Amino acid sequence: MVIGPVNPPRTLFLELTSHCNMHCAFCPSDVLRRPKEHLSEARLRKFLDQIHALNLRTPVLLNVLGEPLLNKKVYEVLDLLEAEGHPVTLITNVSLLGDPDVRLKLLRHGNLTLALSLQTATKRSYRMRGYDRLPFKKFYGTVFEVVKDKFRTGSAVRLEVHVASNFVVSHDPTVQAGRGFDLWANFPSDGAERRWITRTLKRLERLAAALEKRYPEAYARERAAALEKYREHIGTKIALDRAGLPPDFYRLKDEVFWGYMALPNVFLVFKSLELWTRDRIFLKAALPAGTFVYVEERQEPRTCVMADNFGLLANGEYVLCCLDYEAEMAIGNIDSMPVGEALGSGKRSAVRKDAMTGKVCRRCKGNVFVFDTAPIYSNAQDVDRFGRGWWEFETGLSSSGGRWTKGRAWAYVYSRIEARSLKLSFLSPFEEAVPLELAVSAYDERIDDFRMSKAIAFRGRKGAASEFETAFDFVPGRLYRIQIDSPVFVPDEASHNGDTRCLGIAVFSMMLRA
Repeated sequence: MVIGPVNPPRTLFLELTSHCNMHCAFCPSDVLRRPKEHLSEARLRKFLDQIHALNLRTPVLLNVLGEPLLNKKVYEVLDLLEAEGHPVTLITNVSLLGDPDVRLKLLRHGNLTLALSLQTATKRSYRMRGYDRLPFKKFYGTVFEVVKDKFRTGSAVRLEVHVASNFVVSHDPTVQAGRGFDLWANFPSDGAERRWITRTLKRLERLAAALEKRYPEAYARERAAALEKYREHIGTKIALDRAGLPPDFYRLKDEVFWGYMALPNVFLVFKSLELWTRDRIFLKAALPAGTFVYVEERQEPRTCVMADNFGLLANGEYVLCCLDYEAEMAIGNIDSMPVGEALGSGKRSAVRKDAMTGKVCRRCKGNVFVFDTAPIYSNAQDVDRFGRGWWEFETGLSSSGGRWTKGRAWAYVYSRIEARSLKLSFLSPFEEAVPLELAVSAYDERIDDFRMSKAIAFRGRKGAASEFETAFDFVPGRLYRIQIDSPVFVPDEASHNGDTRCLGIAVFSMMLRA
């Protein structure tokens, strides 16, 4: 027996095609910079042959970008993967499942999880798909046709119906926006979302009763198999009836709650349409007009479970994560590097040890700042975007509240006024002789980085609220980073109060002044 690599991948991503027939607003497919193509049969065969030579029977996801059913080889691939014992997941945008033959070809695979990306579950939100060849009514109805065919054919396929929750970008703590916005709201309000859920649960219950009556043997067989397969998760990660659904289940991450098993092995799963990618080109295209976006990359070391994956793009590039769809962190290409060499490469090991060695990962775990750009007619503008190096806001700091730095901290402001100075209100726990430093840098979009404009030392009275103001010309329509540097102290070391944080200075406010 051939022994596999020391660190086998957790999941294999296999991009059968980078083409897609839809133009979803929440997907970067339309701004993909690499050429769109199908994965060639030669690359596919080489990849699978080498994976199996390494004795890997890893779960496979047939997606990165693109609609996998557009590649007509998908059925042969499913046959091969089932014969070799791979569990397979295929996520489809549903558009091609109106063809009964396509449904039947997929439903005959017992190793398959077929995820129906319904997502936009209303006629209004369906417009985000950018697809006019399939009316919404038929698109929506196709989902239920697949469920019916599952029991009609006695299929063992696991079906997941994915719906977008309204609990989206505005609740992501790493996204800081100048105004509340729902980029991809599936429902016009929370009430509309709850009403849709109630109607849909009732429809699924009626469908379950009808299918159990019409196909009793297939239904009973699938129910017994599902209860056995998921017995350890029913009541915790899986609900079998409405009474067992956790409160606000449609807002829970799928690693916390897998979904509602409305019919045997048929799951209703709510997904958050968060920022799929933090690539600047996609964000500029996706965000509303009149905004400016900047992504502050994370620098602190961090491991990521996604780095334990391994993928092949349609162009032959090896990647470790589906978010690396442009192959910015590519390990190599199957045309020139064997799979085993890529799996054992130093680059893969480095990313597995610290994902922040990769630019895509640093963006993924960083902060996204979305700024309004319209001029404001005022003599002052608050600096209210806080990136690296800050603790959470504390209402008990001073009379208006504030936040502590961690020694070095970055804040951001998109200048919307013609300002001449920067004013800082703060508290320093250090002696007055201890120097503090403030630096202002201007963003240069050509290099996607900041250029230092001014650095100046300042001081504060120990334990007392202080103010500092320095002259600086802020040009309207430009992004600035304000960096604060100070020593740190640990409160617990002096007062034994259990606060073991490393604190710098407490900042109550920062503002640009005309």
